[in-house]
Amino acid sequence: MAPKFKDYYEVLGVSRAATEAEIKLAYRRLARQHHPDLHSEKEKSFHTDRMKEVNEAYAVLSSKENRSKYDQLGESWKDGPPPSPRHERDGGGSSGPTDEAFSDFFRTLFRQSETQAEPNPVFQSELDIEAVLDISLEEAVRGVKKSFSLMTTGLCQNCHGTGRKGKTFCPVCGGVGEARRQREVTTKIPPGLTSGSRIRLKGQGNEGPQFRGDLYLTIRLLPHPKFKLDGMNLETNVRVMPWAAALGSSAAVPTLEGPVHLRVPKGTHTGTRLRLAGKGLGKTGERGDLFVRIEIDIPDSFSTKAEALLKQLEEEIHG
Repeated sequence: MAPKFKDYYEVLGVSRAATEAEIKLAYRRLARQHHPDLHSEKEKSFHTDRMKEVNEAYAVLSSKENRSKYDQLGESWKDGPPPSPRHERDGGGSSGPTDEAFSDFFRTLFRQSETQAEPNPVFQSELDIEAVLDISLEEAVRGVKKSFSLMTTGLCQNCHGTGRKGKTFCPVCGGVGEARRQREVTTKIPPGLTSGSRIRLKGQGNEGPQFRGDLYLTIRLLPHPKFKLDGMNLETNVRVMPWAAALGSSAAVPTLEGPVHLRVPKGTHTGTRLRLAGKGLGKTGERGDLFVRIEIDIPDSFSTKAEALLKQLEEEIHG
């Protein structure tokens, strides 16, 4: 039985009017989707076969000459006029994509080569990756040195990024030319960051044939047992005794840099919010504030003398 005709445009999921850049992008996405290393042993066989199909479609549609013949002749495109000499093997005639064609592509899979520049390189940022880094509020204020593990993509060591091993697809990467690996990243987090801040770590992204992409870290602030976060401002609760609130006093207040003393005005009621300027998050000179919410507290028990004094105070106030 003759093999079923494959619509290469359908295989890549692009229209027949797709540009070269759109075909490259479609291939790139499918290569990542069906990378054998990203799937279990049970699914690897299916995705390896799917990857071969995608590679075959790309090998035809990425070649102007082959694509032109395919568009004109469809299923019989291989029976058309022979390609130019550089695509012929010994004996002449068309034999499909050569090893050289695959090597050329994989050398430029992640970025255009120095000798082949495009006005708007489609894949120049494809090596860049993103990750989320959790830090505490204290670390956000003072800065910190952090080490963490990161999964990145690099050139397949078996085929050196070509996707080919001899005349066949590389059995390790399935013809993709890349492999996933875990590595450690250590970096200094500058002080003054807030939730959602982004840091660019140059050269810490995925590995291409000529360079590494960048890693973009998005900062996520961890919950804190003492402080409630509101943008760049913080809020905390402080308990004071009734007489301290009535007569005015000084209360110890926690901050991200350590405790400070806050003046509690005379006649302060529970729920009153006092402000400590510049004790929130952000860079020096631009920091938010720390709002202190006062809670009136009482001792669990009183001495006989203290209880008598409280009764005397009550009589004095209410007559």
